[in-house]
Amino acid sequence: MSFLAKVDRALRTKESIFRESQEDEKTWGNEDLDPTPEPARPWTHWNYFAFFWAVSFNPIAWNSGSSLISLGLLWWQATLAAILATMITGTMLMLNSRGSSVYHVGYPVYLRLATGMYGSLFFVFIRGIVAIFFFGTQSYYAGQLTSVLLRCAFGSSWDNVPNHLPASAGNTTKGMTAFFVFWFIQLGFMLIHPSRSRWLYTIKSVLAPPVLLATFAFVIGKTGGLGETSRLQTTTLSSSALGWAFMTGVNSVSGSIIPEVTSNPDLARYARHPRNTTWPQWIGLVVAKSLCTFLGIGSSSAVKTLWGTAYWNIWDLYNAILDHYWNAGARTAIFLACFIQILAVVATNLAANALPVGSDLSGLFPRYFKIVRGQVLCAVLALATVPWKIVSSAASFLTFLGSYVCFLSPLVGIMVIDYFVIRKGNAHVPSLYNGSPSSPYWYTGGFNIRAFVAWAIGVAVVINGLAGSFHKNYNVGSKHLYSLGLLLSFAVASLLYYIFNFIWPVAIYPAQHANAPKTFEIMGATDGYFPEDEVIIGMEPGSDGITQMEREEGVLKDVV
Repeated sequence: MSFLAKVDRALRTKESIFRESQEDEKTWGNEDLDPTPEPARPWTHWNYFAFFWAVSFNPIAWNSGSSLISLGLLWWQATLAAILATMITGTMLMLNSRGSSVYHVGYPVYLRLATGMYGSLFFVFIRGIVAIFFFGTQSYYAGQLTSVLLRCAFGSSWDNVPNHLPASAGNTTKGMTAFFVFWFIQLGFMLIHPSRSRWLYTIKSVLAPPVLLATFAFVIGKTGGLGETSRLQTTTLSSSALGWAFMTGVNSVSGSIIPEVTSNPDLARYARHPRNTTWPQWIGLVVAKSLCTFLGIGSSSAVKTLWGTAYWNIWDLYNAILDHYWNAGARTAIFLACFIQILAVVATNLAANALPVGSDLSGLFPRYFKIVRGQVLCAVLALATVPWKIVSSAASFLTFLGSYVCFLSPLVGIMVIDYFVIRKGNAHVPSLYNGSPSSPYWYTGGFNIRAFVAWAIGVAVVINGLAGSFHKNYNVGSKHLYSLGLLLSFAVASLLYYIFNFIWPVAIYPAQHANAPKTFEIMGATDGYFPEDEVIIGMEPGSDGITQMEREEGVLKDVV
């Protein structure tokens, strides 16, 4: 065997459990793409609540208030926009979690239901690009917190580090050093498989919120209240302009959440029971995200009254506290606060960004990538996004957040309609790994044209306004359509996909089971298998495990 052949063999992932029944199974499955076996489904109500409670307390949520205020919204209007956005996206999140929690497959496989075997790869690629950019942005924020942490530890020695980078770099030597210190620490966490990461989100959910609440309480205590909140208002808007600014705020906050909504099948697959992914996620997201946004706005209002400057970025606020209270107690408190916030960013990046990329790479290159390998590559690729340029201003930050809504919201709409309305919650799992025309998910050459046309039109309705966000003199109507991007693209794509399926119905099951019952989620009782689907769950073919047919024999008889 040649050296290259040995390397190829060493890099290959474990083969799919479906390899005995499909000739091309190595293309469509591997150990991470296959359905999650029952022992690897430990997530409960508490875990999902803790996860979304935890990931919502992060620097992006804290800082997003500044972007909303920059639109001309008052503090309470900005908070209301955040609440409305999280309620809408939280509902989408619940709906898009259901299918994966029933059939235990991740996003790349679950997507094949609606878009086709090859068609799914296009949307897998889009989702991966979005996650890489968010990973880079979150890492930049954590790098800024790392800089403050190092200042607490080394004092003037860190403050006096000379800058050797030009202004065009968008960063300083000190900032870049702190970024890479954090990046290398974070890299070790990328080796954690998502099925074993519950403890990290539980720790974050316990530690991160009290730190931000304590920061808020400290500033409010020094000011004696929220201060003069009207001083945050820099622009007075007409009623019409205020309404569109409010919708832009809703769209922007939604943009920071929509990647998690799209990606959540990668976590929902680990649910102990489908009901575990319903209200706990919604409550955790809505309450925590809205609260964190308010804390950022309230703290900035109070500190502007106290010191004359509204520090929107939490690391700027921590630096200001050190400037005014440079003593051992303050340095220790800020050090711990930064440390916990850095851990919070790691947890968010691991689940909300690295996991999607790892899952996507498994779907794109199943022979060589499993989730952990993909998570590591995500961290590497994020360096190329130059995140310090993206967040250089409130305007560019809003555009960065809102742009994802254009591409992901119509996709979520299609996935929701496909599962709940078109299929009535029924899927044939082995067919999701069958890359041949005999699979009901093959459609036309591996592409579901209905989904692609509906998605393209949903994007086209609002994408013109995205271009307008870069130009002040662009068509006002297009900008308004962009402000409605979340709801408009979701509604258009959903409605069109339903109409296309009404005119041109899809096959729900393989041809030999075309007449099988289609009662809502009846296939969920057997994890998506028919009696002759002799696939060993959670074990490699040829082992001494039991087959799915034997495990579900009683229920399967009722299905067929």
